[in-house]
Amino acid sequence: MTINSRRTFIKLALTSTAGLGWLRLARASGVPMSSDVVIIGAGMSGLAAAKDLAAKGRGVIVLEAQSSIGGRTLTDRSLGLPLDLGASWIHGTRNNPLSAIANSLNLSTFPTDYDAIQRYDYDGRAITEAEDRLVDANYNSLMAGIRKAQRQARTDQSLGAAINGVLSARTYTPFEQRAIKYSINTDIEHNYAADVSRMSLKYWDQDSGFSGKDVIIKQGYSQITDYLAVGLDVRLSTLVQEIDYGGSNVTIKTNNGTFSAKKVIVTVPLGVLKAGAIKFTPALPAGYSAAISRLGMGVLNKTYLRFPYRFWDNQEQLLGYIGLERGRWAEWYDFQRITNQPILLGFNAGSFASTLEAYSDAQTVASAMSVLRTIYGASVPDPVGYKITRWGKNPFSFGSYSFVGIGSSPKDCDTLASPVNSKIIFAGEHTIKKYIGTAHGAYLSGLNASAKV
Repeated sequence: MTINSRRTFIKLALTSTAGLGWLRLARASGVPMSSDVVIIGAGMSGLAAAKDLAAKGRGVIVLEAQSSIGGRTLTDRSLGLPLDLGASWIHGTRNNPLSAIANSLNLSTFPTDYDAIQRYDYDGRAITEAEDRLVDANYNSLMAGIRKAQRQARTDQSLGAAINGVLSARTYTPFEQRAIKYSINTDIEHNYAADVSRMSLKYWDQDSGFSGKDVIIKQGYSQITDYLAVGLDVRLSTLVQEIDYGGSNVTIKTNNGTFSAKKVIVTVPLGVLKAGAIKFTPALPAGYSAAISRLGMGVLNKTYLRFPYRFWDNQEQLLGYIGLERGRWAEWYDFQRITNQPILLGFNAGSFASTLEAYSDAQTVASAMSVLRTIYGASVPDPVGYKITRWGKNPFSFGSYSFVGIGSSPKDCDTLASPVNSKIIFAGEHTIKKYIGTAHGAYLSGLNASAKV
């Protein structure tokens, strides 16, 4: 195949449903039910592993419980344009394998400037430049105190307890108190999808990343997972119920029949493992079960609001809200910059995100609008469309991504990444300590699992 014809093939696969025509249900006539390797989950890690193994000539079947591929890499088009409900950013463009894929596919991206933010106080007042500098200075001072507490800690405790200890050493004005809670929420809890009270002081930030800018893929992250899936044997709507690895081969029982393989790569999210949604026979060794229990699964949710026209007048990419209730609609992204449409994206993480999942759509939108009208006035129009995520309640993930919880450590990721009886290999962002909780971590974990096969 020539370079030009290959590019044309990839473009067709990404832009038309016909390009995904090889995806099929397991019970289709003549479809094989055994292979060298069965991969459970057609998200970023499962597709990366499958593509790598197939390129090396191994027989691979991918089982996906949902009716579409991508997992937590999910691009929605119900509002008439691509909006990512899960992974949105390529974090760091230098040496990042996902950036390399995006470049090879000529995907259009948009860089994020996290310093381009306008913050508002609880009453909607835009804070001054002096107050803005104070917010950052107090947060930087807090981080220095946390680093010291990490160095001195002999036993693990929650990051939240350490933060309380640092903050108790000085007196803050009411504005400073609100602003510090805002900074903790948007800079830490949004990044790790959990309250600091659940996070390990010693290891919460043990991960690393790639240098370069963070960018959003304008036409959606699913362009990457669609590309990875080209040519693979993916069985949709196939829910795995039990993995029996007690015999010479591994038997995988599903709602669409029983599969057999020499080896199995399990890429379901950590939340699914924690919920015990898949039975392992024999039971997983104690070390694996303990690692699953100790690692945390966090919640970060998004709410996209599409308006009849742009009413916000600030020129920054991000909007910050220093509210009275910690974590309540504290950060927004001006998505008009990406889509050329009047859309705002609101984030919520941790306990407030979980609380919000119990709200109806109307209640969630009303909660968001109360903040926007506090900032911009009562004349702000109602949205003409919305899209709300509830990853914590999603039965195919039970959360957004993982973090190192109290009593856990990076060794738990290493444990899950090691093969079980040379037959079961786990993959996913929760199995790669260096890049835990990221899309590129999920991708690289898939390649790691492929290498182990």
